Parts: sequence; C-alpha cells; structure tokens
Amino acid sequence: MSSNLVQSTLARALYIATSGMVVQNKRMLIISENLANAGVKNTAPGVMPYKRRVPSFKTIYDKKTKSELVTLSKINHDKTPFPKVFSPNDPAADKDGFVYESNVKSILEMADMREASRSHEGNLKVYERILAMLQNTINLLKNN
Repeated sequence: MSSNLVQSTLARALYIATSGMVVQNKRMLIISENLANAGVKNTAPGVMPYKRRVPSFKTIYDKKTKSELVTLSKINHDKTPFPKVFSPNDPAADKDGFVYESNVKSILEMADMREASRSHEGNLKVYERILAMLQNTINLLKNN
C-alpha cells in the first residue's frame, strides 16, 4: 500500500472523527440551553414558555475530503405538552388559573448529555489513534 493512500485514508478518517466531535459539541450546547430553561414558566397569559429543542443529524458527502461527514441537520421543538400548574394568583395564569412550565425534563437532558459526552469521547479516541498511526507512518518513511 502506498504511503499516499495510507495518509489519504487516515486524513479522511481525521475529518470524519472531527465532524463527529463538532456535532456532539453542538448537541451539548442545545442540551445546556434546555437545562438552563428547565422549570421556566410562562411570563404572561397566552405566552408559552421555552420549548425543549431536539437536534437531528445527517450524513453528507464532502467532495473536498471525499468523506461521509456527520452534520447538524436541523433543530426541532419537542412536541410534548407543557406541564400546567394551577396558580390562579400568578399574573401569568390563563383564564382557568393555570401557569405553563417548560417541557424540558432535566433527567432526560442529563441522559442525553451523558450520551453526547460518550460519543464525543469516542470520536476523540479515534482522532488520537489516527494521529498516532500517521506518526508511525512518518517514522517508517524516515527510516527507509
């Protein structure tokens, strides 16, 4: 196998691992926003509170790197209904005396955060291993 092919294949693998780390960083940002807004109530009658955001990802073919990379596709809003709390004296209460809370569930966000962290760590390990393989290839070429 030629050294150019090895380096090209390993370089593509670096791009793929990097794209995985980038999307997991974006996912963590969305999770952080969700957690920051957990339990937030509406501020006025008819105004709904923060809606949980859910990222979705897709694979794209990058012509420059000749690689299948993962990227953020879009950010959807969770369609789970807002929990409502009976609080007729709250200025934000609707005509029936209910105040609405964000549909963010902290326990779900923490599970998503753990999964995103593990995915990021897996991609980082791949990245580090590829760098070591590239260094080994360079060392072999120096010795020939």
